[in-house]
Amino acid sequence: MLKFDPNLRWLFTELPMQERYAAAASAGFGGVEVAFPYAQPAAEMARVLDDNGLELVQILSPFDWDAGERGIGALPGRREAFRASIRIALDYSARVGKPMIHVMPGNIGPDLDPVRCMELFRENIAWAADAAAEDGITLILEPCCAARFPDFLYHRLDEGVEVIRALNRDNVKLCFDTFHVQMEEGAIAQRLHQVYPYVGHIQVGNVPGRHEPGTGEIHFPYLFSELEKLGWDRWIGCEYTPSGPTFDTLGWGKPYGIGAPRPRSGFELPHHSQ
Repeated sequence: MLKFDPNLRWLFTELPMQERYAAAASAGFGGVEVAFPYAQPAAEMARVLDDNGLELVQILSPFDWDAGERGIGALPGRREAFRASIRIALDYSARVGKPMIHVMPGNIGPDLDPVRCMELFRENIAWAADAAAEDGITLILEPCCAARFPDFLYHRLDEGVEVIRALNRDNVKLCFDTFHVQMEEGAIAQRLHQVYPYVGHIQVGNVPGRHEPGTGEIHFPYLFSELEKLGWDRWIGCEYTPSGPTFDTLGWGKPYGIGAPRPRSGFELPHHSQ
């Protein structure tokens, strides 16, 4: 059976961050993704995960999202800052079960040479991959659609595959995000089959609103059946904005053991969803 995890930056936002873990577990999820967990000490994060029977699936290497950064891995003059961010991410990951680390390249403005930035990104990812391999940690690369990130270094799956093939590191994988793939390329099932050997993580969000399965143009029952045929046995991240209160929008997950909250000690359903 396919297994899913919610990105807690997107789902259960009706609740304070610290209550989202119990909410996810109560809905039947066995893992979670947390983009920037670093404000919470790793030991505390490990305790919260253990208390709720959860696995931390993926984190991002740190950068200043609120200031408009979308990574720094391809930005000239940021090599030392990039390496420092990777060291922070690796140390944190090693203390909380070794989740995958998504490394973002950054926005490439008109004053930058995209070819040189891509070369720099490959150099930086090679260094990061070798450092991550010492702890058995996997790095994830995710091309993002131009509709959402117009200045992002790369938008198409083939561009991510080219980086992975050039580096030839076993611990650098592709993230197949259905929202970005469908917005940028279409033919989503065909693209999944084409890049499948390079995929290390999958995330789901529908198009055009980036809501849950069942709300847009992607027919997820078919896509999920294709994944089962391919033998996918790793996590599928839920990275979408629920179209309503999170618990009320989980009907798509019923075949996979996800849905209405199950009784858990110390957890109460948010009032407005009752």
